[in-house]
Amino acid sequence: MLDIIVGGAILGALFSLIALGLNLQYGVTRILNVAHGEFVMLGAYMTYLFSSLILGLNPFVSLLISTLLVSITGLLVQIAIFRRIVNISQSSGELEFRSLLASFGLVFVIQNVVRLTFGATHIGVPYLYETVTLLGEKFQLNMIISAVISVVICLILYFILRFTRTGQAMRAAVEEPVGAQLVGIDIGRVHALSFSLGALLSAIAGSLLVMIYTNITPYIGPEYTFIALAVIVLGGVGNYVGCMAGGFLIGYITYALFKWEPLLRLVVVYIVLIIVLVIKPRGLFGR
Repeated sequence: MLDIIVGGAILGALFSLIALGLNLQYGVTRILNVAHGEFVMLGAYMTYLFSSLILGLNPFVSLLISTLLVSITGLLVQIAIFRRIVNISQSSGELEFRSLLASFGLVFVIQNVVRLTFGATHIGVPYLYETVTLLGEKFQLNMIISAVISVVICLILYFILRFTRTGQAMRAAVEEPVGAQLVGIDIGRVHALSFSLGALLSAIAGSLLVMIYTNITPYIGPEYTFIALAVIVLGGVGNYVGCMAGGFLIGYITYALFKWEPLLRLVVVYIVLIIVLVIKPRGLFGR
């Protein structure tokens, strides 16, 4: 039981970080980016590139470089693809539908570019594999550090969104986009920042995952996209605290099932997603 309590919290922290990136993108821009998991995968491969293939850097130094590059990639994707979709869409429903189709195609583009560049074999950057004892149970040090980093980043992002002018501009763009433009807020710039920041959070999560697991492939993206969607639906779209709570809840579910029957963990996540959509579509915490 102690193993599940601590291990589920560690996994939940990573899920919260991934889901917050998607929640930020969708909540601010209304872009339904189902290629979100591919940015997680890109973060993992960039860290692998700089740590193992060319420069031999410390993985945490590689994390800084890879997150910056993936964030810039996300910004370029937003400007080249999604900004145009926003401009030609006449309603939020049309925007969500067009962005869904575009990002679905982006999944295959990113997957195949990475596969052609790095191959399809499993990769990993094993780091800090030493075990430490918490409450009588042993855990990998890299998992604990990754969870701490994830929680700290989530708290920093909350502070930015809640107390800074940039965060206020982003919230204004969500609540009253026309009024925000009337008082001088550049909606296009806010959308670009939100999408880039969401990609950055994904890249951080991917960089942390590649230090923990050695089975990373170009095809891990959709799994993390659907986990992020389940977390957002569970916590409530646009609800920051609810998203974090949903991430920890899904973390506990998947970690417990991984210990019991690994093949069922995603099945149960999808079942939870369907149940919440049917019974409480606004999520457990609402918007």
